[in-house]
Amino acid sequence: MKKISLCIAVLLFPLMALAQIVESKGAGTLSYSGPGVPQEVKDKAYVKAQVAAIERYFAASGEAEAQNFDAIQDKIEENLEKFILNTTVLNEQDMSSQHKYSVAVRVELNLARLRNTLRASSAAGKANNGAKSQLVYLFVGREAASVRTFDARVLQRTEAEVTRSGSAKGTERAAVQVESGGSSQQKADEVNYRLLPITNTATAITNLFSQGGYQVVDPAYVIGDGDFKAVNKDFSSGNDLSPATLRSVVATLRKNRIPYLVIATLDAGAPSKDPATGLARSAVNVTARVLDLSNQFPREVASVPAKSYFGIGPDNSVARDQGLKEAALAAAREVISRLNAVGVQ
Repeated sequence: MKKISLCIAVLLFPLMALAQIVESKGAGTLSYSGPGVPQEVKDKAYVKAQVAAIERYFAASGEAEAQNFDAIQDKIEENLEKFILNTTVLNEQDMSSQHKYSVAVRVELNLARLRNTLRASSAAGKANNGAKSQLVYLFVGREAASVRTFDARVLQRTEAEVTRSGSAKGTERAAVQVESGGSSQQKADEVNYRLLPITNTATAITNLFSQGGYQVVDPAYVIGDGDFKAVNKDFSSGNDLSPATLRSVVATLRKNRIPYLVIATLDAGAPSKDPATGLARSAVNVTARVLDLSNQFPREVASVPAKSYFGIGPDNSVARDQGLKEAALAAAREVISRLNAVGVQ
């Protein structure tokens, strides 16, 4: 078993290393005058294609990331060599009849440096330690323990013949015309969840928020045992906190002058077999939202729509835990990006 685990670790290590290096494609087109394409035009189109590849990566990462790119685009263009590790020209085209030159490239991006630049340029990154906002995060991992499904309730109207009795003439039969047609009612499934520990990921989540420029407060220090039990109960049977639980948690955080609350649910699906490696694979669906508690009434300042991430491992349990970790870290990064986009420090 140790030998198998070691082999898997060796196979996955290059993937983890490459997680900080991503590929993206871009194209640049420029007009020129004269009989041929000047070298200066080729060089500028080449740079334009590289910048377009970086912009394409941010655009694919979501609206918040695209907005963050706009804030650092000038810095990127001034120091392209710091953010691009390698560039491959895919295609060049001289459209001489239109006096246009186009080039398409594929680049390897230094994702770690890009993220560091984003953090340094954000409102939270620029703020001094005394001005950085405190936040508490509640990340809940879970999987379906039981699902109760209800059959559709069908209401059908048909033509019927009834018997009338008690009249002076005795019993008689009468045909009653009833409207034909029908309808059905479907009751939603009742799902009960089993909560999953993500304590091994908590340190990494805290580190991400800290690097993003926020002061993270461990919820264990500010949220009481009663509220924790209520939170667990709510997420064991539903997708959100009940109004009573949310009011209680918000009141506690306000009492401790903590202005931001991050709530995320990580739903692990049924395990399957990864077609590429043959190992166990687990999909985890994550959603998150951020509440600003600084005003009279809490308001949602950022949200992360549902998105799936996958974990791979030698068995279902390891794959599920890996999927929970990937989903939790991705949710934390997305929350930071959206907070940066709206200027929260």
